[in-house]
Amino acid sequence: MIKCHCAEVYFQEILEKVKETNRPVLEVAKELGAADTCTACVSDMLQYIQHEYEGLTLAGNSTY
Repeated sequence: MIKCHCAEVYFQEILEKVKETNRPVLEVAKELGAADTCTACVSDMLQYIQHEYEGLTLAGNSTY
């Protein structure tokens, strides 16, 4: 999976915003409308972002 299908938001867009703002992944995702409806994408999204941005700490996102 490369996007939140419910919101049609690509994980890359979330990653770019996280890098730009240095805010938590889920906070950014929800601001963009992603990872909030069915939440099926959350695990894939966190894995994708962690893989693409090795220096990123997913602190505060451990509930998923």
